[in-house]
Amino acid sequence: MPIEIDDLIHQPVRTKIMAYLGNRGETDFSELKRALELSDGHMSTHIKKLIEGEYVEMTKAFIDNKPKTTYKLSKLGRRRLVKYLDNLKALIEV
Repeated sequence: MPIEIDDLIHQPVRTKIMAYLGNRGETDFSELKRALELSDGHMSTHIKKLIEGEYVEMTKAFIDNKPKTTYKLSKLGRRRLVKYLDNLKALIEV
């Protein structure tokens, strides 16, 4: 049986986003953007694809009258990340 690689995750920026959220948990837009050294546009483009794929959940709130957007892996996203990593390991071990 061939080993499948998840195309939604298997893109450098999206792989970094998934790994960061998988490790750190809920993270706000600014922290994620800063940690991964992404521009606003680049970050928005890739996080949108992960949200549309239901791998990432987004929450918007106002803290001290300032908007704050946070992200976290969904249950599906966490399962897909684990499977993605397992599949990469399987490819390496072949």
